[in-house]
Amino acid sequence: MSEDFVRYYIGDMHFEMLRNIQQESGKFSEWELIRSSDFDLKKSYGYKRNTCEHDKLMLEAITQRSIIAETRQLESVGKSKLWSDASNIADVLTLLSIARARYYSAFAIETNKGNNYGIGWGLITRDIEGNWDIVSISNLGNFVSEALTFIKNNPNWLEESGLIPSIYWFTQAQISFNTSPSILEIGLYWVSMETIAGIHNEANSLGITYKKEIVKRFISDRGYSGGVWSFLDEVIDDWYKIRNNLFHKGKEEGTIALLSRRRQQVRDFTSLVFVEMLQNQGEERRKKIAKRIANY
Repeated sequence: MSEDFVRYYIGDMHFEMLRNIQQESGKFSEWELIRSSDFDLKKSYGYKRNTCEHDKLMLEAITQRSIIAETRQLESVGKSKLWSDASNIADVLTLLSIARARYYSAFAIETNKGNNYGIGWGLITRDIEGNWDIVSISNLGNFVSEALTFIKNNPNWLEESGLIPSIYWFTQAQISFNTSPSILEIGLYWVSMETIAGIHNEANSLGITYKKEIVKRFISDRGYSGGVWSFLDEVIDDWYKIRNNLFHKGKEEGTIALLSRRRQQVRDFTSLVFVEMLQNQGEERRKKIAKRIANY
């Protein structure tokens, strides 16, 4: 008899946070969340005794720093709206990656469907410290719920708004940080904004041709100008210069301190832009984030 299941090994996330988001949002309740301390791979549902020893050892090691999200009712699991050939929990992880300005993913995805068993390996992220939340912790469940509801009710919006493919570049930027912090991360964040700004430029027939000005106009139209955002003019100039040096000259110019600061700023700002396309964070929250970005 077949023991069908899909099991995500989700890394670098607090169990209580994900469980609270699941309960508050009500959007992925078909997944059972299991603490690593409560999970025994060799006694788990559908355990494959004939799996190669290397894969067993890898899964056992990954389990130690993972939340296990498991479902045995594959037909009840929703499909991802953001990614092809993925489950709805992938969208939750992407939304949390935007909301907290850090990369959340599955270290591994274990799947058994009928006689087909396999393991998809993800990126084993490094330990990082810091709080860069765009969405406050108390609002995470509501943000995930509102975002998923909006996406579901507006099926064409993802492409019409430019969130797809911009979110792909954004994710690559976050992955770049986990492999090695570099100017590549800054360049990829810039391209994600450049992509979404370009679609905004075309959709509104603005006729702007210079890429930096396209991004500036998009940012201004989104309400990030003047006042607490006045520092952005200089910062955007540096982001664009770094992007050009990277992709056109293959050079890294600027002091380490400046590049580090600009990297943190583009990370938080791009996250904020994407978050507020799905849920307005309110003026006070925006001011708090603007101050943090300006003072890096």
